[in-house]
Order: sequence, then structure tokens, then C-alpha cells
Amino acid sequence: MSLPSARYALRVGLLLVCAVHASCGAPPDYTAEELEAAKAELRDHVRLRTFEAGLLFGEDWVARAPDDAELRALYARQLAGWRLSREIHEQADAILADDPDEPWGHYVRALAYLSEIEYEPAIEPGRRAWEALRRPEVAAAHLESIRNRGAEHLSEVLSTLDPAMRLSPEILLVQAEIQSQAQYELNDPTWADSSLATYAELRERWPDHVDGYLGAAEDLFRANRAEEAVSLIEQAVALAPGSVDVRQWHWWILFLSNVLPADERRTAVEASIAAFRDTAPESVRGLYALADMYRDLGDEERAKEFEAQVIERAPLSRHATLIYGREYSTERSKLNELYREEGRDSPEYRAQLEVVRDAVYRYLERPLYTDRYKESAYMGLYSALGDMDPVPVEELAEAVRGLARYDRLNLHITYGTALLDMVDSTPYALEAAEIARSRGLQAAVDRAQLTRNSSRTEGEWEQSLRYYLSIVYDAMGWAYFKGGRIEDGRHALERALELTEANRETRYHLGQVYEHFAAEAEAREDDGAETEWFDRAEDSYIAGLGSTRIGENPSQAAIEALYERRNGSRAGIEEYLATLDERDQIRRRDRILESRVEAAGTYEPFHLPRLDGSLVDSADLEGKIAVVHFWGTWCGPCIVEMPEYQKFDVRYRDDPDVRVVSISNDTSREVVEEYLTRNNFDFDVLMDDGYVQRAGIPAWPTTWFLDRDGYVQFVKRGNTAKLDEEFSWRVEAIREATRTP
Repeated sequence: MSLPSARYALRVGLLLVCAVHASCGAPPDYTAEELEAAKAELRDHVRLRTFEAGLLFGEDWVARAPDDAELRALYARQLAGWRLSREIHEQADAILADDPDEPWGHYVRALAYLSEIEYEPAIEPGRRAWEALRRPEVAAAHLESIRNRGAEHLSEVLSTLDPAMRLSPEILLVQAEIQSQAQYELNDPTWADSSLATYAELRERWPDHVDGYLGAAEDLFRANRAEEAVSLIEQAVALAPGSVDVRQWHWWILFLSNVLPADERRTAVEASIAAFRDTAPESVRGLYALADMYRDLGDEERAKEFEAQVIERAPLSRHATLIYGREYSTERSKLNELYREEGRDSPEYRAQLEVVRDAVYRYLERPLYTDRYKESAYMGLYSALGDMDPVPVEELAEAVRGLARYDRLNLHITYGTALLDMVDSTPYALEAAEIARSRGLQAAVDRAQLTRNSSRTEGEWEQSLRYYLSIVYDAMGWAYFKGGRIEDGRHALERALELTEANRETRYHLGQVYEHFAAEAEAREDDGAETEWFDRAEDSYIAGLGSTRIGENPSQAAIEALYERRNGSRAGIEEYLATLDERDQIRRRDRILESRVEAAGTYEPFHLPRLDGSLVDSADLEGKIAVVHFWGTWCGPCIVEMPEYQKFDVRYRDDPDVRVVSISNDTSREVVEEYLTRNNFDFDVLMDDGYVQRAGIPAWPTTWFLDRDGYVQFVKRGNTAKLDEEFSWRVEAIREATRTP
């Protein structure tokens, strides 16, 4: 059973005090043999992922033997299973207080950062622990800390381990995870087979180690191979019936796949839940998992019952914090639904904005587990406040400050659109500039660093770095300009443009700066300079119009206003704008045709079912120009472009030379069918059976354009605002190139 949080906090405090004062002076109440047996039992809990029972057992033993660093490390490993980073840091503090060089202390410190998914800070303690303590679990933590350095580098480090250690369960597990990671990093689906083979070796050598079954089941389920996953997850359940990790995956596979008929899934899941509750000690983590599953089952009342138990038992815990966040997350979901159904200007949407704001404020007033749990709240708060009319100025400014303090993942928003909103909607433009300068530039470097090892070339990584820096320089430049520091603004904006020419916001902002200089020239009656600056503004807006990113383009209104300003009226503006559209079309078409694959290759064949169960063989595409579009209802960028995709599909539906097919990565046909029906779409959909993984699709959406011989001539990754037009250019280019003279 789980202990109330007050008792838990008291015990942690006693442990730390006893660690400093040499076991409180009391003689040990255990033998050396009993202590070693306790360590062995804690390792068993790791082997079986029964962290709930392991935490309680370890808690008692650390109270009895607080000076044993290895024991504390084994206890910390149970905490890591719960992702209790704060408590793991406390264990590291206790170990290192006695001996700053104790390798078990550095190992535990690395575990604490890894529990927060903070790889870079984990590297140094992980390295120090590994250099002093050549143990499999320490090697595994060291390898995990350098995960962002890429699968190839990890494989090289792995190869330096001695053969016996490489065959340990901890290292075989890490090896399987590295191989699974490699299939995406290296765009090579064969690594998935290598990962499954390593899991099989783990099961063969260590049949009582649950990760060999669980890890393979997870990978198979994600690859839409649920039938194969079932037998493995059931073996994992037999081995560790009291493991939350194992049971959750058992429930998901039973409920979210087509392994069972729909009317049998809930019964099967509830039978597994009952067996779990009979086997496992009741814990906060287990109750939280039950709440999650009952919510998936559509039983909100039961879900809330379990959540109430979590809060009652441990109101300051990580899991309680996650529950506190559900209120504002639910209200944000309602807001998004109202936006789709009623529109941004509807009274229902406007009223819901205030509901979201108030829910976020209530959440932020609670005692949260750590400050990391504030970042998504401030993001939701900023989004709601920014849509209000009028915008509450001081609240918006404070929300942006909160994002700058806590957000680490959404740099393009925090140091891009959020700062721009702070500039345009509040009197704090120069403060926004300072946030960009003092925090944003380093954040851009840090964010790009995360992609360094997944970039196939140094050039790709540099492109990523330039993109992030351009966002920050754009916000900084606009903030300086609006704050009256005109030259500083111009220099920062021109720096943003040097970094990424395709940034349409920068083009618009620079156009505004150039218009300002034109007005100054007009005031001093310098006609030549006035004309030059107006021309530069016009060129900047025209270049900005060339961007096809989804959303309103500010250069459109700006260039119309500039035309009227220069000509004294709007007379002739339609003819003027028509020439701009033509110039934009030419620019986009040339860019697309230049993107043709230099060394066209073939693709992985497929044999996939339609929604009605009939099969489509890729051999049927031979002799035709084919378009193969990969998407999913879960993919936001995919959904945005689907109306355009429907138009494109209709355009070529009756063309005997062209075949258009889409492959959905959704796990449920019912979800896809409901989506198509709701939106009146009727394009051809094939269901993925793991093909996406075999084909190595690295991004969503992705589209292949094939010639009549089956060679991939164009590849488009990411969504497209003018999809129908731009996809048709690619098709017609292939048709023209393969036309018989």
C-alpha cells in the first residue's frame, strides 16, 4: 500500500539527517548477509519493473542502512521507475554529502537528470560514475546520458564494452533501444529488425528479465503488429503481474488494437485490471495508471475516483501534479473543439477563453511537483490571453515572462510569436528585446544542439541552427524597432534574414522598417532616398509573399497599403497584384522543379488493405505516374492540408496516367473512417501494417512522386498550403519528362 505524503516526506527527511549523522549513532539491526539480500531483492524489482513494491521495500531499507551508497542507488533506481526526479536528487545529495567522489552518488545524479529527460546535465555525472564503477547499470546510465549524440556514436561506445558486459541484460536492453532509435535517425528501417533480434537475445539469455518481452511488445505495437505483440506482453504479465509498466501496455494493446473484437475489449481489460489489483501493492502510481485506463475506456466517473485517491494520499506528488493539470488541459481541448466547430469569433469560444485562463491560474496556485510542470500551463495561458478581445495587457506580458522562465521545448513560440505578441500588444517592447537577447539566443543554440546528432550532415545541423537563431533575431529586431531603437532593430532583422531568407515575418518586419526610413526621407524632402527605401520595402514584401506557410501572410496587406501610399489611391491595384501572383507562382514552381531527386531510386514494395479490406499491391502502380501520400489523423500538419489533398485527389481521379493513394499510420480503421465521413472526404486510403517503418518514413506528412518505372522523382516532407497546385506541378513535370515523342 502507498504511504501518505506527509509520512513519506518525514521519512525522507529522517533519511537525510541520518545520512549526515552516521546512522544516528544507532547500531545496525541487520547482518551483512541481510543487507546483500536486500540489494538483491531491489535488483529483482528492477528486473521485473515492479517499482511500486521496490520503492516501499527500498524506503524501509534505506532508513535502516542510510550510509550504504549502493543501497541508496538501488533505491534511487526504484524512484527512477516512477520518474521522481526530485527525490532522486535528494538521494544523490545524501550520498555525495559524505563523499563528493562517491561513484554511486554520481550515478544517482545522472538518474535524476535522466528522469527529467535532461540528457546534457546527465553526461558529466554519468561519465564520472562510469569511469570509477564498471557496472552494467552504470554503463547503461552513461549510454542513456549521451543518447542525443546519435545512434552511430552510441553504437561505437557500446562496442568498447567488454564482451561479458555487453551480454548483461542492462546493456542488451540499451542496445535494443539504440537500434530502435537508429531506424529513425539513419532513415534505415532494417534497424527495427535488429532491435527485435536483440530483444529476442535478451529473452533467450535472461528469460526472467521482463524488458525482453515488454520492449519488443512496445515496438511491435507501434509498428501496427499487435498480433505479434500480444503473446509477448502476456508473457511479460505472467512474469511480472504486479508491474504498472507491464500492465499498462497490456491494457493498451488489448483496447487500442484490433486483436479483439470491439465488444470484448473492455471485458478483457477489466479482467487484467482486477488481476493487477489482486497482485500489486496499492500505490500512487498504480492508481494514476488505473485512472488513465478508465478514462480511455470512457468511464470518467471511475477515473476521477482513482484520481481523488491519488490526491488524498499524496497531494504534493508528481502524479497529483499531473492530475491537477488535467482540468486546464480538458478546458483547452474544449476550446480547440469550439474553434473547429464554432469559429474564433463565436461567443462560445470567447467565453471558453476565460474558462481556460481561470483554470490555468488555479493550477499555477497549487504546490506543483517541480517548476518544469509550469511550462505547458504558461503556454496554454499565453494562447488563451492572446485570443481575447481586448487582450489583457498585463496578464499577457506576465504569461510571456512565464514562458521565458519555464518553457524549454517550444522555442519558435516562446522566443518567436510570444515575444512578437508582447511587442505588438503591450508597452514592453524593449523588455521583449532583452528577453530575446539575454535568453533567446542561447536557447536557440541549445535547441539546435538537440538535433545535431540526428542530422545526417553538418550542413543540415547548421540549417537547423540558422532557423532557430533567425526566429530570435526577428523578434529582437521587431522589438527594438517598436521600442524606438530603429537602427538596432534594422541590424537584428537583417541578421535574421541572413540566417534564413524564407522567414516571411522578417520580410514583413524589414518592409516596415524600410517604410519608416522612407518617411524620414520624405520629411527631409530627400526624394531619391524616399524612392529607394520604398522600393526596398516593396521588394521585401514581395519576397515575403513568396512564402506558402499556412496562416495569414502579413506582407499581403502591407504591400496593398504601400501601393496606395505611393500612388495616392487603390486605382490599378488589382492589375498590380495580379503581376505579383504570377511572379510568386513562377518563383514557387521553379523552386519545386529544382527539388527533383538527383539520383532517383526505387521504393519498398507494399501490399496494403483499403478501409474496406480489399488489398492494393504496389505492382498495380507500374506504368503510371503515382503519388503516395503518408499521413495520419493524429498528425496536426497532415490534417491542416487535407482539404487541399482532397482537391488534388479529385483532379487526377479520372486521369488514366496517374494514380493517387494515401497510407494512413492510424492504428484503427474506425478512426480513419469517422474522420473521412465527418469531413466529406472520399480519397483512397490504405492502412499501414508496419510498412511506414519498413519504408523509413522520417516525417509527417511525407509524399512520394513516382515515375512510370517506379522511381521516386520528388519527395515532399511537411505540409503544403497550396498543395493541389504544387503537387500537380510535380505530376505534370514527371508526365512531361516521360512523354513519348
